Amino acid sequence: MVMQPVERNPIFTNLLVNSPSPYLRQHAHNPVFWYPWGKDALDRAKAENKPIFLSIGYSSCYWCHVMEREVFENVSIAALMNQSFVNIKVDREEHPEIDDIYMIARQLLKQEGGWPNNVFLTPALEPFYAGGTYAADESTNRPAFPRLLEWINHTWETNRDEALSVAKKLTQDMRAYLLYRAPKQPDKADIAQESEKLFNLYTRYYDARAGGFFQAPKFPHECYLQFLLGYYEATGKTPALDMVTHSLHKMAAGGLQDHVGCGFHRYAIDKEWYVPHFEKMLYNQAQLARLYTDAARITGNPYFADLAKSILDFVGGPLTSVGGAFYVAIDAESDGIEGAHYAWSAKELDALLTPDDLTFLTTFYAMADIPQFPGHKHVDGQVLIARKPLDLAARERNIPYAQLAAVSAGLMNKMLEIRNKRPAPIIDDKILVGWNGLMIDAFAHAGRIFNRPSYTARAREALDFILERAVDNNGNLKRVYAGGHAYLEATLDDYAFLIKGIISLWRATPDVELLGAAKSLAVRVEELFSDNGQGYFYTQSSERTLLRLKSGDDSAIPNSNAVYLHNLIDLYDITQDSAYLVRAKILAGFFLNGNEKISVEWATMMHAAMRLNPSPSKGMATNNPAIAASDDIVTVSATLSPADPAPGAICEVIITLNIKDGWHINANRIDQPFLIATQIDVQGEGVEVLDITYPEAANYKGKIVISASVRLLDGKRLPIKIMARFQPCQGASCYVVEDRVVLL
Repeated sequence: MVMQPVERNPIFTNLLVNSPSPYLRQHAHNPVFWYPWGKDALDRAKAENKPIFLSIGYSSCYWCHVMEREVFENVSIAALMNQSFVNIKVDREEHPEIDDIYMIARQLLKQEGGWPNNVFLTPALEPFYAGGTYAADESTNRPAFPRLLEWINHTWETNRDEALSVAKKLTQDMRAYLLYRAPKQPDKADIAQESEKLFNLYTRYYDARAGGFFQAPKFPHECYLQFLLGYYEATGKTPALDMVTHSLHKMAAGGLQDHVGCGFHRYAIDKEWYVPHFEKMLYNQAQLARLYTDAARITGNPYFADLAKSILDFVGGPLTSVGGAFYVAIDAESDGIEGAHYAWSAKELDALLTPDDLTFLTTFYAMADIPQFPGHKHVDGQVLIARKPLDLAARERNIPYAQLAAVSAGLMNKMLEIRNKRPAPIIDDKILVGWNGLMIDAFAHAGRIFNRPSYTARAREALDFILERAVDNNGNLKRVYAGGHAYLEATLDDYAFLIKGIISLWRATPDVELLGAAKSLAVRVEELFSDNGQGYFYTQSSERTLLRLKSGDDSAIPNSNAVYLHNLIDLYDITQDSAYLVRAKILAGFFLNGNEKISVEWATMMHAAMRLNPSPSKGMATNNPAIAASDDIVTVSATLSPADPAPGAICEVIITLNIKDGWHINANRIDQPFLIATQIDVQGEGVEVLDITYPEAANYKGKIVISASVRLLDGKRLPIKIMARFQPCQGASCYVVEDRVVLL
């Protein structure tokens, strides 16, 4: 179902009613007098000296829908908002630069993230308060929005200097995270050594049991895995490849993959990948299709090839426009219930499937429960998961993989016919140039690797759509195509990702026209975004934004400076024009020389830099991601009892968390879906975890002891890896999640 204008309450109409953005149109009939981001709203805030209430979200965001229904549809709350604030609604997919700026503000203020992101700004656009999902009252243990509005307004009217002081200090602090600056006297980086450090860092946070990195919630982290594939190809170190293949197997077996309709959901709420957050994003499909294609190329495993093709075939259906370009997302909910379209009940399957189908389904698949949370409409049913990846299941049962895959595909098609009769989630039919570039790259790359001309043709069709409809008369890209026209200045993402797609398409079908398009766009990158050799800015200017961004960090999508470094290397490889190589070396040097803050989010930058110097080296990484609680807030230690166990003995791993006075961490059992529970995992070769016992409490304070009962099958005590995940909180404010690893 393609997005249509929402007509919930025609009594109210605000300035979003004619927006081409489906997300903004969802709010067009709220009683809140919303402005889109732009001159009119900002000028009014300055003229009336009112604070700005900025609410950022996107169309497939479940909690954005919840807050709209509970809060922004409430007439009395809207009256408070309209009286005291200039209210601006932003689609983060239209304005990623605004989203990035004010997400950092929220992380620094509240040490938390996510959407919706609700931020209060001065008329000068400086933030002084931020938060996430609020409720109309306190009945669901979420903060009550009316009380917050009254407090913010009272502070602005009676103690404005304090708000302005907070805003000035916060804005200054934000610059360090949003505008990368190289050291004044940088040392030349040893790329081989730094890539080895990054590999060791991923090894440290790798989940050897369930694949992926860290614990719940579990994200695919495609950039990490793509780096590890590149690292394996550069060094031949099989542990890097093993981490990738194990993770790809586990993700595909869990509910993260839509086994019935294909494609992947955005992330899993549990560490085993069983239960997803059900939205489907184009950028995930693009990156995972590329990953599974490369894994198939390197390993020769037909299962990985089938998974890549299933993603691409899925995108070629509901996410492809009539003109061939790709839509951005499919919603997580239908009929107001998250996951309703995807869940199955045993009773339903018994009634609809034959006995043979049920036997096959229960042999190779299982059902996972969806957790219930207060105030969250619970879906009727469970999530379909594979008991084991199909290639491993076929091997265990001595069945040809192709035979098992064919039978499974037939059954999934039957279930899809049943599921298609249910109300369908809404599709956000915006076309984002950058995300289309990633998808063009995935189709073109797979077309070449799998010798599928249809994939290459689909990539070319999407590219032609973008070049014909999203490039203005001056050769500049627009970021968005929706409502029959292109609008908004393109960001560095859009240029870098589209050039990446064009290069992959050229490699599949060499064409002078394609190479010319890539080179022309590269010229525009230099003209619009270059900072005199000091990397590339994210936007063309900082007009009507707080500041101009420049970063080397990956997020849910690859970093655009890093992708453009790949592009420069590719353009040199194709044209042998040394100017591209010189520019590539300068760009890599700016971000990597003397950089002591390299963390897990530098995967794409390091992957690209390795292509300039791929030789292996040795090293050990100790640094952590940037915005995190101080290490002295929570310290983690562990002991083994008995210290020298006999082979096969059952032992206790005692994990002690010492929490600083005035702080707490969430308990293992939580009743709010936006909090992160404390989790412990124990891993190691020959280590069998029998049970983990957590203290019973609403939250944990002071000294907490968690006991894990394990059997050491071979009697060896070393190495045992304890992975701890927790969320430090102070009062009602919680920091970003911390991941600690202790080795015994």
